[in-house]
Amino acid sequence: MARVPIRDREQLSPQGKAVYDQIAGSRGSVSTNFKALLNSPELAARLSHLGAYLRFEGPVPNHLKEVAALVAARQTDGHYVWTAHETLARRAGVKDEVINAIRSRGVPAKASPEELAIARYAWAFLRDHRVDDKLFQEVQGYLGVQGIVDLTLFISYYAAISLATSAFGIDTEPGVKSTLPV
Repeated sequence: MARVPIRDREQLSPQGKAVYDQIAGSRGSVSTNFKALLNSPELAARLSHLGAYLRFEGPVPNHLKEVAALVAARQTDGHYVWTAHETLARRAGVKDEVINAIRSRGVPAKASPEELAIARYAWAFLRDHRVDDKLFQEVQGYLGVQGIVDLTLFISYYAAISLATSAFGIDTEPGVKSTLPV
């Protein structure tokens, strides 16, 4: 059970309703994680804006973003982010072998070179809080300077969302079973 109120639109202040509408407009709906964040409307607005850029507008290819989101979710044991992004990763073309390797906290041997580099980068960044020069240069070679900056903040964003939903007691969307082992 959620530890903070999950806010529907009618429960919000005028400012909160405006933020709710902005989130719904940019994403098609308002997910439970944002309904929890709407307890702080200004924060929800700012985080939604950053997330929309990172997820929908940034230069990193979608399948690589999904590999990074899965690593962030797995490293933080984030059921909410994992369960949502496992489906999105498949839609983006990430193979089951890659998803299952990340689920097992491994490096996906059957991944493309780019997916492998992104997974290694995300694991190192989240586990060690730094990335060695060789791996950084490899990923930058695939994505360019803007791409590696965006990827690094994308990983940070999903780690933050994963940790926040866990702290709030939100494991999945209502009626959805987690696909991440305990």
